[in-house]
Amino acid sequence: MSTNAFVEASRARVRVRGLVQGVGFRPFAYGLASRFALSGWIMNDESGVLLEVQGDAIAPFLSALRNELPPLARIDALEVEARPTERLERGFAIAASAHTAKVSTEIGADAAPCAACLEELFDPRDRRHRYPFLNCTHCGPRFSITSALPYDRASTSMAAFPMCADCAREYADPRDRRFHAQPTACPRCGPRLSMPIEEVLAHLRSGKIVALKGVGGFQLACDATNADAVSRLRRAKERSGKPFAVMVASAATAARHVTLAPEEQRAAQDRSRPIVLARRKASSALAPDVAPDLAWLGVMLPSSPLHYLLFHEAAGRPIGLGWLDAPVDLALVMTSANPGGEPLVTDDAEAARRLDRIADVIV
Repeated sequence: MSTNAFVEASRARVRVRGLVQGVGFRPFAYGLASRFALSGWIMNDESGVLLEVQGDAIAPFLSALRNELPPLARIDALEVEARPTERLERGFAIAASAHTAKVSTEIGADAAPCAACLEELFDPRDRRHRYPFLNCTHCGPRFSITSALPYDRASTSMAAFPMCADCAREYADPRDRRFHAQPTACPRCGPRLSMPIEEVLAHLRSGKIVALKGVGGFQLACDATNADAVSRLRRAKERSGKPFAVMVASAATAARHVTLAPEEQRAAQDRSRPIVLARRKASSALAPDVAPDLAWLGVMLPSSPLHYLLFHEAAGRPIGLGWLDAPVDLALVMTSANPGGEPLVTDDAEAARRLDRIADVIV
């Protein structure tokens, strides 16, 4: 049934297909149901999202469902059918996910920290201040932590970290940005780094190669201005003449090394944090061996809170977000943690075994 034609029935079942798991779609629909005074329920299943709504404002609800999506969501199809009313139903609920058939939906990609999370990260008054694994409904790891669909915390690597009382309260509060945010965590209940940020930065500053456990596996990092460190990394990776990509704190720092056209800057700031090829500046202080004999350089911005914290430490731990508008005296070669031709290292024990001849430090 067309959503535009769906005006008279007082209850509808809605099948939503597309990128609707791991993107805050259920909390979003919950908020819309409250706004339009509708009862019903919503769940994840193998085909996407299934929901039923009942009340007098189904048509505007469906219009808002399609047109006011969360930033990471995408609707490919919206299928609506009339259903008999439920006389005793009260309120709208997020129901348990259904496991009934072969999976035919997808999970969202990992997304760089949103502005709201970055504000918390650099606010000394916030309980997640400088927490390397903060996230919310609109950002953070998704694909990399998910082992099965439908998407729920029990099907992610976060299942090993039960929420503390404060995180559980946020998770259950429809008014909170972390309402039903499956990867949510804090310093009290979530993952922790094996080494303080300041120590990691000190190793990088001293010319060491650091294996850093990222969202999707280990990365190898070194100071991109240290010619010896870059050359050692190139030899250890057996990379020959292939260029390395460089991570910088922001577009302001990137401008020290490359000329970013407006469209290149927009691409670099996309939540997927791609590597963007830009014209290298002759004045760049990067080691020549980063991208030997090339006029172009691959640059990327931080894709996780942990990355941001390394640059924040280098900037002197300023409060707020203003420091990102000025250049930071740090640029890092950031590359996958694997010897040439081998698969990416993702496991801690595997890292100790396979990266010992490449990395000076494993975090």
